[in-house]
Amino acid sequence: KFCNAYKNLSQLTGRWKVSLIFAINEEAKSYSELKSEIPNITDRILSKQLSELQENKIIENEKDKTKSIYTLSAKGLKILTLLQHINELDLT
Repeated sequence: KFCNAYKNLSQLTGRWKVSLIFAINEEAKSYSELKSEIPNITDRILSKQLSELQENKIIENEKDKTKSIYTLSAKGLKILTLLQHINELDLT
């Protein structure tokens, strides 16, 4: 049986998910803004990673007639806090 930490961390697997969470933290972002902020990500992978983050209720997507706007959910904000603490560690 897997522990809760494993289940939570498995939702963040994927090369770009942490980068996307940090990018969306600063402000709500459109797909094109995320694409330009993370230039090495392909459209297919960006779409896949955003979909998985939505499925796991880490981000929310508000669609209007012209674009999708991504924001962090309450769960996403909690994860961001943990990631910021991890970012501050010096494990080298």
